[in-house]
Amino acid sequence: MRDLGVYFGTFAPCHVGHFEQIVRAKRENHHAVIIVSGYDGDRGDKIGMNVEHRTRAMRQLVKNDTNVTVLQLNETDIPRYPDGWQSWLKMLSSLIKKTKDELDFDVQKLTLYVGESEYVEPLESFFTDYWPELDIKMTMVDRKILGISGTEIRETPILNWDYVTRPFRRYFVQNVLITGAPNSGKSMLTEDLARRYSSSYSLEYAKEYFKTHQLLPHELDAKDYHAIGIGQFDLNREHIHSSATRKIFFADTDVMYSKVYNMLSNQEDKAYVNQIFEHYIQLQNWALIFILPPKSHANDDEIKFYNKLLEELKAYNLMDQAVILNESYQENYLRAHQLCDELLEDGKDN
Repeated sequence: MRDLGVYFGTFAPCHVGHFEQIVRAKRENHHAVIIVSGYDGDRGDKIGMNVEHRTRAMRQLVKNDTNVTVLQLNETDIPRYPDGWQSWLKMLSSLIKKTKDELDFDVQKLTLYVGESEYVEPLESFFTDYWPELDIKMTMVDRKILGISGTEIRETPILNWDYVTRPFRRYFVQNVLITGAPNSGKSMLTEDLARRYSSSYSLEYAKEYFKTHQLLPHELDAKDYHAIGIGQFDLNREHIHSSATRKIFFADTDVMYSKVYNMLSNQEDKAYVNQIFEHYIQLQNWALIFILPPKSHANDDEIKFYNKLLEELKAYNLMDQAVILNESYQENYLRAHQLCDELLEDGKDN
């Protein structure tokens, strides 16, 4: 067994082939350091998975594993390869040295696991000069261990879902929002779709908030509206990141729903609360939005709420991914099911 193994890559995302190499690096050495590299606007960042996100997900993947250290190599401020090669090598060596110096044993044998043959000679030359006292070894990783690549996953993530390691799956989940008028059947549709796709879903946080705090809607103040809006955001995010979420997630309302309630309220600080909601609305990402209109027997307040909600959806340019379901419940369910199938394309497994 050697002392320290180093495995680096963009990991956009980390798939099971990468994980096999991580296992190899930590089993062939007393300790392994995994270095997640990337820059602003790289191939991972373009799909909402920047280098910070990937580093965090990698740490979650190997958490509690004392034989592995995860570090980040941010290339944003250096030229792209090959112009920034020397700067990149210096950053890489600095990260390896950081791990080496923190270990509770003296590193004498360093192994670098390399995915590209063209990197082998320059890496070996650099590190042999940098650490002449160490036994430096280059090991080519086996790219054929699994017939999948990061490019294939990014192009067809749903089809290749099972190859993506769990902490990285959240970046490929298709998020579906069910919204509309109060008492329009949103919760029922949310639950039925989630059951159909064997996936996770969230319900309207406000209902639980009213129950917990024994409040009526007209009694809410700014603090309550704030708590409900952020509570809904956190609940939705929790389910998106949940291990129970498989490919698609269904949300019964979102922060915008809370914003509309706040806008129509009489509480004095609603402008301040809306400013907070603005930030969280921008963080939401919906692949598809189902809108349920008011029932035929809806009251004036429900109709007013619905019209204001449509105004907000238009203001945020969300109507392009929105579909109004205004038929019977069965017809609405079948239409929603069809659109979800199209969203998942040939990657669906239902």
